[in-house]
Amino acid sequence: MRSALLPAAALAFLTFCSPGNDRQNDTGMANDATGGMSSRDTAPSSAPAAAGADTGGTAEATPAAILSQMNVANTMEIQLSRMAAQQATTPAVKRIATQLVTDHSKNRREVTALARKLNVSLTPATGGNVSTSDSAAMPAELQGKSGSEFDRAFVQHQLQLHENNIQKIQSQLLPAVQEPQVKAYLEKTLKEMQGHLATLQKTEQQISS
Repeated sequence: MRSALLPAAALAFLTFCSPGNDRQNDTGMANDATGGMSSRDTAPSSAPAAAGADTGGTAEATPAAILSQMNVANTMEIQLSRMAAQQATTPAVKRIATQLVTDHSKNRREVTALARKLNVSLTPATGGNVSTSDSAAMPAELQGKSGSEFDRAFVQHQLQLHENNIQKIQSQLLPAVQEPQVKAYLEKTLKEMQGHLATLQKTEQQISS
């Protein structure tokens, strides 16, 4: 894929396990402080959902588990993008960061509403060590950077983050989920992420030229 990209987190949603290492392992839904999804919380240990295994009955594929992971992924994405909107110096990067805050805030509200409708609790699937307050630490690969260097690193981080999460939803979550409303939510979220990815790619071209 993009060898030059910083490995991503999630929402986040989203890594978010280990943004500087293996992209394929950083595509799950339960986030760490970088905003990504963690594959360990979505794919059953016996067989990956992408392989066609029926995971609908596993804890990882329940509405509560998926919505909890998406809730955390959204929260971490909002935290990071809010900080980036303040720190970025390039107008295009400020715009995409602000858009990410707006869109993921809307998505988080949708998760909350759907969880209420399905009567499930939005507790992180792992019982997690992630805070859902708006005080997340800046990912290590962005720390100490400023100006154009920060802008490029943030966009690269988000590119890989969205690529990873798109892959996770397509290959693991959608094949595993059984609840029709959760499936519809994931399909809608997938389209939104693909839109973000296209905008991020354009932004990268703008700040690289």
